[in-house]
Amino acid sequence: MAALANGVQGHVLDYDDAQFTTGPGRPFGQQTHPTTPVLAAALALAEKTRAGGSELLAAYVAGVEVACRLGDAVEPDHYMDGFHPTGTLGVFGAAAACAYLLGLDRERTGWALGVAGGLSSGLRANRGTMAKALNAGRAAENGVVAVTLAAKGFTASAGVFEDPMGFFSAACGGRYDRELLRFGSPWFLRTPGVAIKRYSCAGVMHPMLDALLSLIERHQVRPAAVDRLRIRMHPDAVRPLVYERPETGLQGKFSLHYTAAAALLDRRITPAHYTDGRVRDPAIRALMPRVELVPDPGLNPPGGQGAAATVELVLADGLRYYEAAASGSGRRPGRRALEEKFQQCAEHARVGKGRGLRKFVDRLWTLESVDSLASWLRLLRP
Repeated sequence: MAALANGVQGHVLDYDDAQFTTGPGRPFGQQTHPTTPVLAAALALAEKTRAGGSELLAAYVAGVEVACRLGDAVEPDHYMDGFHPTGTLGVFGAAAACAYLLGLDRERTGWALGVAGGLSSGLRANRGTMAKALNAGRAAENGVVAVTLAAKGFTASAGVFEDPMGFFSAACGGRYDRELLRFGSPWFLRTPGVAIKRYSCAGVMHPMLDALLSLIERHQVRPAAVDRLRIRMHPDAVRPLVYERPETGLQGKFSLHYTAAAALLDRRITPAHYTDGRVRDPAIRALMPRVELVPDPGLNPPGGQGAAATVELVLADGLRYYEAAASGSGRRPGRRALEEKFQQCAEHARVGKGRGLRKFVDRLWTLESVDSLASWLRLLRP
């Protein structure tokens, strides 16, 4: 249950990381968000087994490797047809991390992955609702369940991926790149790595926000001066953005009209923008009709290192400002940027405070030397 709670909380802000891919044609950040299911499961189990920080880190790397290699290899149709890979693939990463922590042998690790395959689930139709984060939570929970059962001798298919009636056959019609299914150095976490989100909303909107916020800052644009905000994105990037007039904070994360209007008004986007009250802010809603979304097949689709977007600000006096962006999330933010994001999330979640929070962060940077995860995690608890 701790893994379930961790997983839901880790994904509910839509602020968790996204995998890069090794080649073009894979939707950026839409194969899987690897850390949440893996770390949620590993944290819960590592604390129970009294593992140290170095064991947790190794388990995390193993789990991310499995989730991301699967995400890299599976054909994009798995995502485009409606599966939510954070749930469907994240469960295997969670199981791999937990199998490492329990020291399962080859046979029992295979059983654990077999059980995980039977529990793999998650649909994109739940975007903008509470159930989207539940996909990540159940992936973490089911990873723990799968490994706990396998450790006790609970059997499952030893070839859950390649079996004619296995995962690849059922989840993507057998369409996957076998050459991308490898494990080990160079580790996926390093190359190509994961992207750290700068905004707590759907990743396809990040290039738009990069361009829009740059224009606003550079030209000191006032909201009242804007007659039209025209945004062009590839049709595949537009597909998740189904809420033109959102009514809840969760829906706002998948609303280009709301997100662009909020950025225009406040010159920034933070988790605080995606609350029910903020989404209903009259000042933001008054700006939303000025936002125009134009699907443009001529733009690069959301693959490789980012989803392309162009932003055109048309002012009431006739002036026009234009900017394009093609890379949505910072690849490797510096320590200060990461700590600022952590502080922002901690405040939003109302966990930890003062010196205890600072102590938690300091230990995080040297996690491999932390002997007791329980005492470290206690610093975050009310």
